[in-house]
Amino acid sequence: MFPYIPLGDGLLLDSWRVMITAGILGGSLVSLILLHGEIGRFRAVILVASMAIGALLGAHLAHWLLHPGLSGWDLYGIFVFWSNGHSLLGALALCTLLLLAISRTVPEISFWPTADAFSLGVPVGLFFARIGCYMKGCCWGTPIGEGHPFHGFSVKLIRNDLLALHPVQLYSAAAALAIFCILFSLHRRNRTPGLLAPLFLLLYAAARFVLEFFRGDTSPLCAGLTLHQGICILVFVGGRRIWCIRLR
Repeated sequence: MFPYIPLGDGLLLDSWRVMITAGILGGSLVSLILLHGEIGRFRAVILVASMAIGALLGAHLAHWLLHPGLSGWDLYGIFVFWSNGHSLLGALALCTLLLLAISRTVPEISFWPTADAFSLGVPVGLFFARIGCYMKGCCWGTPIGEGHPFHGFSVKLIRNDLLALHPVQLYSAAAALAIFCILFSLHRRNRTPGLLAPLFLLLYAAARFVLEFFRGDTSPLCAGLTLHQGICILVFVGGRRIWCIRLR
């Protein structure tokens, strides 16, 4: 793992915080490029900045609620965006509510075209975030056999044993990159607003559901499935429902 980036003269940068920042900036830039021609540069900048703050708050709030032991029940911990961790599902939930409120308040901003634009920015942010998780050593995977091609990519001291693990953070980063490529390839050909956003939900929910089987930091909750897998099932069903409605 590479928790710190050396700058020389004894200066170190927290690699996870650097990658989270890169993810926020990268995802915001993609969304900004797609939106500024639709709603104007000034509105696009304000909207993207608002959604970035909402994403950080939602992601950190969800992680704080799901893992209270990391920061106790200290409410201040919700607003310390660059500490402990984030949950993409929480970011998606709060940003969806925020975009609904904004689109109802500002006539120039339509919900579905805007949601489509952000659906391309989210996987870019997720890609950098998962690379950051790999560098930090969080969100680790399950033990991996010596003959596996990815053996040695990730190791962690667990219960006094140094174990080789699945580099599930890199799997997640690759999945995010694949999702972006799929959505980007369809972006130019899409003539129906509101199709890319539910497609992102379908792809992300399916990928996250599978990847959870390789996560070593989450435990089964019911029927051998984790809490996040249960949420992914709901997200997939909801995404498919939205997709069908938007196709009509």
